[in-house]
Amino acid sequence: MNRTLFDNALAAAAKIAAATPNQRSFVPWPEAMPFTARSPVAIPAIGEMQRHSGLANALTQPLQSALLALAPFVEWRQTYSEAEVGRDFLNRFGWFELAGPRDGYFQTDITRMTVGFWGPNLHYPWHSHEPEELYFVVSGTGIFEVAGQEPRTLQAGDTIFHAANQPHALTTDASGILTFVLWRGDGLADPPKMAG
Repeated sequence: MNRTLFDNALAAAAKIAAATPNQRSFVPWPEAMPFTARSPVAIPAIGEMQRHSGLANALTQPLQSALLALAPFVEWRQTYSEAEVGRDFLNRFGWFELAGPRDGYFQTDITRMTVGFWGPNLHYPWHSHEPEELYFVVSGTGIFEVAGQEPRTLQAGDTIFHAANQPHALTTDASGILTFVLWRGDGLADPPKMAG
């Protein structure tokens, strides 16, 4: 494991948070986060994610580069079952916890920081969870749906907020999407619940 790759990703995320008003106001950046080593877990989507280049902008490019370099060395997760989302979805989706109260590489009780990747032309079904979350698009494009709002197409540098237990969904286009997500509130370590 190359610790420097993790430090680089966290530093790049911190610079984005400092430069993005929505992230600055959502949660304070933790001052001290002890590091915990974890064994990597590979997923099929790593290869597709590493081909996901050229879809960032000047602000997000350093974070995209840091995350692509880190991708082979993290403990990827998928949360959902094949019955819930289908095999194709699982082959082209994954997320990991960069920082958090229990399963992050960097430990903090203030927030949870996750990285998610969805390959091209995927639909992430309606789901909800107790903590509030703020998505930040690192690269790619997706249509975000939030209960009670009109769908929004977001691209690199955009953010979207999901309130506690507010159902939401995501559909990617031909680019796929790479995201950095901040969480706050109760239930930070709890899994999401699929609609229905």
